[in-house]
Amino acid sequence: MIVRNVLSQGYPFLEAIAQALPVCDEFLISDGMSEDGTYEALQRAAALNKKIRLYREEWPQKGFHEELRIATNMLLRKCQGDYVFYVQANEVVHEESWDYLRELPEIWPEAITFSFPYLLLYRLIRFHEQFRLRYARRLDYIEAIHDAWALGLSRRFVVKEILMSFLRPLHLARILYKGVHKLYADPGGIPKHTVPVALPQPIFRYQAVFPADPLAKALERARRWGSREEAERLEAALKSLRSCGDESLLLDMVRGAKEYMRRRGFQVPNFPEALLKVPAERHPRIMRGLLEDKESCRYYVREEVYEAIREA
Repeated sequence: MIVRNVLSQGYPFLEAIAQALPVCDEFLISDGMSEDGTYEALQRAAALNKKIRLYREEWPQKGFHEELRIATNMLLRKCQGDYVFYVQANEVVHEESWDYLRELPEIWPEAITFSFPYLLLYRLIRFHEQFRLRYARRLDYIEAIHDAWALGLSRRFVVKEILMSFLRPLHLARILYKGVHKLYADPGGIPKHTVPVALPQPIFRYQAVFPADPLAKALERARRWGSREEAERLEAALKSLRSCGDESLLLDMVRGAKEYMRRRGFQVPNFPEALLKVPAERHPRIMRGLLEDKESCRYYVREEVYEAIREA
């Protein structure tokens, strides 16, 4: 996991750590010089569980997307296990999936990479459903790709495979055919090296737990990579927030996020009202206290999460 100022952005990062620890032999965290209390919270967590290896380091100044990818790969190279499981700071594993995740290398011994179902939420509201490749053997050509959205193949490996395929026309035809086929009609089968895994429960990815959190996240990004005018607009919106129990605010955020994805050319699901919400009792147990809190506007650290980290 890589983090920077995730406490002020409202990410349930401690809950994410607590729910990933039972799956891992070691859990590496890179803090990119946080200034909002994130690092101090992580120090306390690391003192409670010897699996946690915490690093505080400057990330390269390469722009938002490149920065996240490079920082993730810097940390990936420090891993020591045979397999790696990449968890982002707002992604919480359901306890019903722990056993399956631990046994994946035995269940699929020939697989190199695994992709899992992710349920994207604004609090209880469904936003999206995706499969993301986040679990893989620790090999030198496996790395975080794009903006660290997923694990994948290094550019050097991809170029080498393409060049080698010119010596094997059948292999080149297979690459070209499967590339187009994946875009329009990926059957989600079980190819030679990768497996899409149907976990007992999806991984819960919280775009927002409380309504002020996504505003704070956008403000942090605007301050680092956006314009002064954008940052001032977001600051004003955050200060004017009054009703934290108003679900319409989160619904507006969901509509805005969907419109942004459509403009970028992605498909966006339209969930009917009967399927729009995921009741709190279906979420990971560690998240239910936050989801049942209708008074708070922002994410906050709870003592019981530290206890869960100690016992994991």
